[in-house]
Amino acid sequence: MKKYWGLLSVTGFLSACVSAPITQYYRLADVAPKAVAVSSVEPAILLDIKVADFLSAGGIAYLQGGVGLRLAQQNLWAEQLPEGVKRVLLSRMQQQVPNKLWLGSVPDGRISTLSVSLTQFNGRDDGQAILAGHWFLRNAQQTLVMQAPFHIELAQQGEGYAALVVALGNGLDLLGQEISHKIALCTEKSGC
Repeated sequence: MKKYWGLLSVTGFLSACVSAPITQYYRLADVAPKAVAVSSVEPAILLDIKVADFLSAGGIAYLQGGVGLRLAQQNLWAEQLPEGVKRVLLSRMQQQVPNKLWLGSVPDGRISTLSVSLTQFNGRDDGQAILAGHWFLRNAQQTLVMQAPFHIELAQQGEGYAALVVALGNGLDLLGQEISHKIALCTEKSGC
């Protein structure tokens, strides 16, 4: 009988270990930085990222049924979301607008600033990745030069959180292209 209880205890312990949820951490993919010739660089632009409160909780967000919101408990961002988005957008903007120096922080606030405010950076139950919000470009005097809302929806290529993170990264590519195109047009027309 003692053997039976001992075997039962070990079996119970092992099954508890097996059924414990495993936490997965995700990070937006890096983009290879592009070398910039210092003599050809125009004034620098500081990139500032803000996210909606629910996006700062650490779990990857997922919309359900249009009004429900689920924050993953075992599928988490490996870094603070604003910092991850900033890291990726800095690399992508430097590639797309190489004649400007893009900075993540600066001790002196007297440079142009691109502020990106994300109200959505999540998946949806129909397999779409959604990025939405506004971006604002201010000159060195902090006068508003340009602003635009954005709403990007991309289909996930596969299922699960890894596919969602890849789709969100692809959305940042599109957002970077959209912003850089509008900045280039502004620069051509009026020297923004």
